[in-house]
Amino acid sequence: MGIKNACSKMQISLPNNRHWNKPEYKRSKTPKLSIDYSGSNQIYILKKRYEMQSRPTSKSSPLLDSVNQIRKNLTDLLIVKPKLENPSKIVSATEDYFKNLKENDNDFLEILSLNVSEKSINRALLFMDAFIKLLEYRGHQLKKNKSGSDCILFTNGIEIEIDLREALKRITIEGKRETSEYVFTGEFILRAKRESIKKEWRDGKDLIENKLAIILAKLEFIANEESFL
Repeated sequence: MGIKNACSKMQISLPNNRHWNKPEYKRSKTPKLSIDYSGSNQIYILKKRYEMQSRPTSKSSPLLDSVNQIRKNLTDLLIVKPKLENPSKIVSATEDYFKNLKENDNDFLEILSLNVSEKSINRALLFMDAFIKLLEYRGHQLKKNKSGSDCILFTNGIEIEIDLREALKRITIEGKRETSEYVFTGEFILRAKRESIKKEWRDGKDLIENKLAIILAKLEFIANEESFL
């Protein structure tokens, strides 16, 4: 994916997925380079050595070290409080929006894009408020991008879209043959996206409220790596 992202940034055309399934003599000719490209002729592709280990390990890694440092130095900011206290501006505006849903028009408000059930709104606001305050303490900023999506602007200028949603599951409606509907499960998923890079964290044995240090460390590593491309 690092090579693919580098090609995209340097306007290098890539063959489609079926190209490699064909015998060599049937493959299309090598695409020509863009004559309008005016960017750098060099680009760095860093080896991702910072990924979290799937099993407990005594070995250290840059990402694990960063997580531990965040947990040690920002303990108070990693706690999601049971009620909103001096919420950030966008969280406060989002809370007001959901309280007065029929009176507001979402298209003209600077609010969070939350895809959660009504009973999960309070939990979503509490989590996002803690997350935003943690980001701001590190010098980052949560804002809306041009497409209206929630976006983190990091101190190095890199932007990563984020999206908090509640997982759905499909159930069959009793008494109606072959009829089903989707219902909210109460399970939260936080997704991050930048071009072809995608990452998500979801409720499991640990709720995402307990993963703030891991989320922040991973996002900062992605932003730092992207700044070299």
